[in-house]
Amino acid sequence: MELNIGSVISNVRRGKGLTQEALADAVGVSSAAVSKWETGASYPDITLLPPLARALGLTVDALLDYHAQPTDQELHELSERLGKVFDEQGYAAGRAACEQMLHEYPSYGPLKLVIGSLYYRYLSFALGGKADPDAMIEDVVQQSLTLFEQAEQESKDGNEGQMAKALRISALTMAGRYDEAEELLDSLPGRPFISRPEQLYQTLYLARGDLDKAEQMDQRALFEQYSEAATSLLNLSAVSRRRGDMEAAQRFTDAYCALTELFQLDPMAGLQMQLTLAEERGDNERALDLFEQYIDAVIAHTFDYTDNPFFFAVQTRVPTKNELNAMNRLVLRAAEEDEGFAAIRGEKRFADALDRLRKALDD
Repeated sequence: MELNIGSVISNVRRGKGLTQEALADAVGVSSAAVSKWETGASYPDITLLPPLARALGLTVDALLDYHAQPTDQELHELSERLGKVFDEQGYAAGRAACEQMLHEYPSYGPLKLVIGSLYYRYLSFALGGKADPDAMIEDVVQQSLTLFEQAEQESKDGNEGQMAKALRISALTMAGRYDEAEELLDSLPGRPFISRPEQLYQTLYLARGDLDKAEQMDQRALFEQYSEAATSLLNLSAVSRRRGDMEAAQRFTDAYCALTELFQLDPMAGLQMQLTLAEERGDNERALDLFEQYIDAVIAHTFDYTDNPFFFAVQTRVPTKNELNAMNRLVLRAAEEDEGFAAIRGEKRFADALDRLRKALDD
């Protein structure tokens, strides 16, 4: 780990109007030694740290640029910086940068939450050119699980602990470790007496005239409730389809599509479910129509709600182009390999749609 002590010495010395010779005389070393410290060619001997800190009017912690842990703002900036390494330099470089930060803050749960989520988010980056992608997926998921578990143990905040547990459940489910996921779910605490305390805040802000706060909180609440309803409709459609009740599956899927259209949100999941139902009915023409619409929706989506009339105050971060491409690569891989598309994979319209997706990724 590289120390910033040289830049600290240089900046503080100049700020105090001291020459290198004056600082050297104050602590009993040569000016050449001070020059080497400031350029990073060497570090001060540990016995010189107290007198050097006194000469500069600093604590030893400030001299070493030591922080027990990042602030919330620094953690956010660190997440953005690490994400940019994944985006611009690839998965191996991103993971190396993350591991360096873990060595610097080895017992800081919130950082482990951030890094575990980054591993999860950039999973598709890890698969590029791998001879055994399943083994890589298992490795990345296990790394994320380990970090989420450590974050839960190290968290001093109940909300962070619950977030870490929720992420573990998601990763275990993705890995097909359903019994472990269910065991964790069963361990979650029951709902409090006031199941949605945020409603009290919404009423308070509106009554007090804090319209911006009320608007933002109400939009978030609406988005959460929309997400819950949408997820339930998709799951009910899947349950009905697996039971062979195609009429019910279609009804739930249509309701999901109507909900997303009402709130002007991404139609991809609804198109994907409609496509699955058409394939299971053997309606290949309908399936091809839906597949083309699905791929076009994948290419067009941005997950940017800033212009959405219902949820413009919800957005905290818009995914980067590289993050969107990472998700789209997974879509492309699934379309190329999923046996569910076997009936239409040989059709020209299917191949043309995938070519449009590949071109969008190249562009």
